[in-house]
Amino acid sequence: MTTVGGNTLQISVSSENTTVSGAKLIEPDIYASNGVLHLVDALLLPPGALQLTPEKYLLALNCTTFVSLIHSVGLNALVNNTDANYTILAPTDDVFSVFQRGVLPEKGSEELKKLLQYHFIPGRWTLKKLENEMLLDTELKEEGLGGGNQVLSVQVDSNPGKKDADKSIRFGGAGTIGTPSK
Repeated sequence: MTTVGGNTLQISVSSENTTVSGAKLIEPDIYASNGVLHLVDALLLPPGALQLTPEKYLLALNCTTFVSLIHSVGLNALVNNTDANYTILAPTDDVFSVFQRGVLPEKGSEELKKLLQYHFIPGRWTLKKLENEMLLDTELKEEGLGGGNQVLSVQVDSNPGKKDADKSIRFGGAGTIGTPSK
């Protein structure tokens, strides 16, 4: 049987019981005004429903405004593709609260799209890989660069003997809050 979401449920009927994709049917045929309910003993989840995506992490880290802006310009694949490999420079909601209306480009605009692409760095850049004065490609492709990627400078404090976790790091002059993942 196919669900409204397009997933397939496997119904098995025997003399002992009925199961729906492995969940036992507890109470069938409960009539409601808009259909019929059947109670099962387990939650039926489509494949991958509980898979963590970058978007889910960002929402949990209080970057909801950033995610909303990403959706407004159609860059959803950057935060929902679990096969993509990016280092994401995501401002939290409190950072956005500092900006007044009109400072950021309009939601859905091409200018905003470019600004957001600048926050995605292809690859996984850990503290150990980052070096002072590196230039990292971003997802922002510029016509003025012949369609090449815009780069972002990295500043890593160069105090010898400091552990990676104690180093300060800045991307394009903007500092980070907390320790980047290793």
